[in-house]
Amino acid sequence: MTQAGETKRQNFNVTPEQEAQIEWLRSAIGAASAKETILRAVSVLSALKEYTQKGFKVALLKPDEQVELVIPGLQPPNWAQWKYLVERPHPWRRQLYVKGRRLLASTVWQDMLANELSLVETAANFSLPVDAVVEIVRYCETERELLKMEADEERCRLEEKGLASIGIWVK
Repeated sequence: MTQAGETKRQNFNVTPEQEAQIEWLRSAIGAASAKETILRAVSVLSALKEYTQKGFKVALLKPDEQVELVIPGLQPPNWAQWKYLVERPHPWRRQLYVKGRRLLASTVWQDMLANELSLVETAANFSLPVDAVVEIVRYCETERELLKMEADEERCRLEEKGLASIGIWVK
């Protein structure tokens, strides 16, 4: 744990697409460096998160129009909508798990896609009710971006450990 006034070095990998996004944002906000861009973005997102936790909504306003922004990670999760899925503490994963198991929802979904299984076959393979598989599919298709980011993170962590890529991906 760092004390006030101390700094900690952060190193992380970014894809070419992420690098292009950081460069675009750097130029758009007039930041001097990628570091300044990221730190300013973190500051803005932290403030937005603080307000959304208090019940505020993020919106764009024009004199004759209002658009509510849905920003993944800022909207409070609607856990009530999930009967078979739950959150579990994890250092960096945010996706949901199958309730009562240490089984990622994405594991069920990716197995279903990779093996071209029906809902019934997937339910039988994982000893789950068909309704649970329907819910998993709905969740995973809604959270594709989160699942892709987590798959990318997992791939980077495996590569850093010197393990060959084992085909973790999200379509």
